[in-house]
Amino acid sequence: MKSNICIAALAAATLLSGISTASAADLGGDCCADLEERIAELEATTARKGNRKVSLTIYGQVNQAVMFWDDATERNAYVVNNKTSTTYFGFEGSATISPEWRAGYLIEIEVGSANSDFVDQGFVPGPAGGFNFSGTGDDSARINVRHSNWWIESKRLGRVTVGQQSNATDNIAEMDLSRTSAISLSSVETWNEGFFLRSANDGLSVFMPGLLFFGGANFSIVGDLWRGNFDGGRGNLIRYDSPVIGGFIFSAAWGEDDDWDVALRYAGSFNGVSIKAGIGYHDGQIIDSDSLLQAFGTGGGNPITGGNNVLPDHQELVGSFSLLHEPSGLFITAAGGKREWDSNFLLSEKYAYVKGGLLRKWFPIGPTSIYGEYYRIWDVGITGTGLTVDINGTPTALDPLLSEKANTLGFGVVQHIDAAAMEVYLAYRHYWANDITDVQGLLGANTSAVSDHDIKYDVIMTGARIKF
Repeated sequence: MKSNICIAALAAATLLSGISTASAADLGGDCCADLEERIAELEATTARKGNRKVSLTIYGQVNQAVMFWDDATERNAYVVNNKTSTTYFGFEGSATISPEWRAGYLIEIEVGSANSDFVDQGFVPGPAGGFNFSGTGDDSARINVRHSNWWIESKRLGRVTVGQQSNATDNIAEMDLSRTSAISLSSVETWNEGFFLRSANDGLSVFMPGLLFFGGANFSIVGDLWRGNFDGGRGNLIRYDSPVIGGFIFSAAWGEDDDWDVALRYAGSFNGVSIKAGIGYHDGQIIDSDSLLQAFGTGGGNPITGGNNVLPDHQELVGSFSLLHEPSGLFITAAGGKREWDSNFLLSEKYAYVKGGLLRKWFPIGPTSIYGEYYRIWDVGITGTGLTVDINGTPTALDPLLSEKANTLGFGVVQHIDAAAMEVYLAYRHYWANDITDVQGLLGANTSAVSDHDIKYDVIMTGARIKF
């Protein structure tokens, strides 16, 4: 009997170490002792938990792509980290306190390199022609902490999370069943947010001859025209999530200098139609804007910011929904929102987004999703182009309303490869805005409108996302 145990143990050691049966025979001595020694060697070279009470799961994804762009004056191609669904890795785990209570943690790290939303046409040197700042900001760093928090949860009462995390409205504008999130979401600015706006009329960079800010454009697409989908972000917060009740989950978060929001999400199905929806309200402040405002040379007496290098508080109402007809694979996704600024000068911005297509399994390797999408934003700008200020920098008069609009139209295909947890994609987007006003010295006195410009970009993105 003992010899049988030793034989089994020796076979297990052979499998673990990857050596041949002949090599295993050379171990000699007591086979069980040899097995224990080999296991100890393997444990010394293997990542393992700090204790046996709390679980540990390592997960993540890599999403890299080639981005071809044409801004009507220049065309080029970059290898980028696709920020539609960025590259990251994480550690998570939990422990059971009792049948009713559980606790856990989450640490998630983004690894950015030539992020698609931070590269530009080469006006500012850096990786792939993009920015290369070493200061603060999500995209200026190669390593970014997305999540670092702990939570405690009751089956009946819900979950409370404390630390760096998503606020309640994060991803509320991205309720999407199309299975195209590797490349296509309502946040259309993630493809080329950092690009300088270049006029299609005369081939000049609009930024260089005149400052387009809060009334036309600024140094980046999202900075003024393509402002994104208005959903929440991440910060150091306390967040509450309710249990699932009839398919609904309620969330609320607070932190970051009285930044707070609430959201309601739903997921379910009815007669073969899967449904996913959410709506949220956010009251917050853009606090990471020092480098943005300093880039424009603003200082004391700034009539918009009050001279404090922080953009005004804002409120956002935003939501989205997605429907997928499971038998046919037809889907439709829509999102929209409105942002109000706590300022007499900034307009109330609105946007709408819609995507439709077909999700079918034509190939044995996995389903294919074919889609088309459209995004429009309007009322972007300020209440005037001629600001007259007194000796203290307080505005005393305004010129007529200035309001801008921008659009994005796109289509693409995503092929899932289930055996490799991989998605391969090819997609195209056309960004355009007409009659964008070039403003000289908008943030100070003696402002004058120079001319109107047409802005357009064509972008093709192809790459893959693989999860682990």
